[in-house]
Amino acid sequence: MTSPTPYPAPPLRRLWSSRLWILAAALGALTVHAAVVTIHDGNQQGLAIGLVTQATAMHLSALASARLERLALEGFAPAGPLAASNPEPGTGRATIELLATRQRSAEACACRDVLPVSHFLHFDPSSGRLELVRVDSAGSGPEPPERALTDLAHTEAESPRGASNAASRLIVDPRLGDRGVVALVQRDDHGAPLAVYGMVVNTTSTLAALFDRAPQRSAIDSAGLTRLDSLSLEVRSASGDRLFGTLGSGRARAIARLGGPLRGLTLTIALSPSRVATPLIAPHSPIRLWHLGALLIGTILVLAIAVTTSRRELLLARARSDFIAGVSHDLRMPLAQILIASETLSMQRERNDAERVSLVSSIVRETRRLVALVDNVLLFSRFGAVELKPSLRPVAVADLFADVTDAVRLAVEDAGQRIETSSASGAVVMADRRLVRQALVNLIDNALKYGRAGQHIRLVAEQRDGVVRLQVEDEGPGIPEAERNRIFEPYTRLGHDQVSERTGTGLGLAVVRQIADACGGRVWLENRPDRGTRAVMELRSAAPAAEPVAATPEIA
Repeated sequence: MTSPTPYPAPPLRRLWSSRLWILAAALGALTVHAAVVTIHDGNQQGLAIGLVTQATAMHLSALASARLERLALEGFAPAGPLAASNPEPGTGRATIELLATRQRSAEACACRDVLPVSHFLHFDPSSGRLELVRVDSAGSGPEPPERALTDLAHTEAESPRGASNAASRLIVDPRLGDRGVVALVQRDDHGAPLAVYGMVVNTTSTLAALFDRAPQRSAIDSAGLTRLDSLSLEVRSASGDRLFGTLGSGRARAIARLGGPLRGLTLTIALSPSRVATPLIAPHSPIRLWHLGALLIGTILVLAIAVTTSRRELLLARARSDFIAGVSHDLRMPLAQILIASETLSMQRERNDAERVSLVSSIVRETRRLVALVDNVLLFSRFGAVELKPSLRPVAVADLFADVTDAVRLAVEDAGQRIETSSASGAVVMADRRLVRQALVNLIDNALKYGRAGQHIRLVAEQRDGVVRLQVEDEGPGIPEAERNRIFEPYTRLGHDQVSERTGTGLGLAVVRQIADACGGRVWLENRPDRGTRAVMELRSAAPAAEPVAATPEIA
């Protein structure tokens, strides 16, 4: 006995979300690989050290300039008020003597930082007279050359007012030897020089006070990326003479042209790789960063699309499950009614002719209900598969309404409700009669299902501006405005209907919208002023407007 041939396993249906998750995983792996390669690229270390060195040089120069300006302003503090309040001759001499006294006091008490000043000078631009006062009266050092000081003070007084934003400046000149002058020009409101005050300082000691102070850290140093030592910086004059510091060999160098109170000097920073903290986050080329960013953005987009698609597929699966349950219920109830009525008739158990007519009417009613249900499913599937090409012809609204009321008569009577029609005289629409009839039947079926018991359903036609509006009005609870557009989507039901005993396929209103679009019209829902819902289908008119006629008698 041969074993039965097993059925082939059904092919695995790959959902779009599965493919998107695979693509997202591949892009994520590629992004991680690109990031690892970019971050750990050793060829960028040299560029990184150079950038760190340049940033350190710029920051140290800014710190030194700010420190010199602060110390100079503290040293020259009495010069401004004295000169402004005493314009008579002899004020300059008194001012620099006061400055020298304050300098000696500050050096004696060590209560504040001061520059290593040996002399204070005053220069009068109008007379060209230079006055000089020694700070340490017992000092034995040589006097600075007055001619050189006069020339430097005159040049500083004649310099343009906007040459620098700094109030003071350190001047280095070969004629002064190892000395320099920290000069301050006092000007009037028009920018004309009134006086030049100066401090004669030791250049090396002054630069040491500015650059060689703890903690010697820049903004980058504060993060622990660099460590400066005695071979890390050097300051040179405009002529190239080394004024302070010594550079080590085999180091990355960066040159900063100093400005402000140190303008004219050059700062050079030299860092060895051992002085740069590791691991170093190396800078990368813009092209690599753009590639890495594009990969990252692509990965995020694919992940977002995958999540959205998975969510849609889950919602669609749940909607299909609800659809199958609704269809099963809607098919089972009419079939049960047809089966009961048919068995009763076949066994001749009806008691009289009236009961026989009632059973036959029940079979007809439930059969029409089944046909309408099947038509909705077929129409919806046809719209999704191929483009529907309706046969648009002029359709008389009165005849259309009569056909619709005849189709729903038994369902209306069974529900204990009433339907009445009212249309404009001679109203004609350009539409597919069969499709529009199905749409109106769907709208009336919704009114029967969700309206109150014993309600009046009105089927109204209004003609205006070349269009005809076919309206189905009920007396139900109405539909919230936020839900009116959403319920036209397939498989969609209102929240309170999902937990109620009312069932349905969720395709009725979706088919209505598809029919309206296919016929070149539109459909929407609105609440009636008093109570209930009005469903409006607007179609093109095939004839000019006419006067309205009276409503037809009620069907009860």
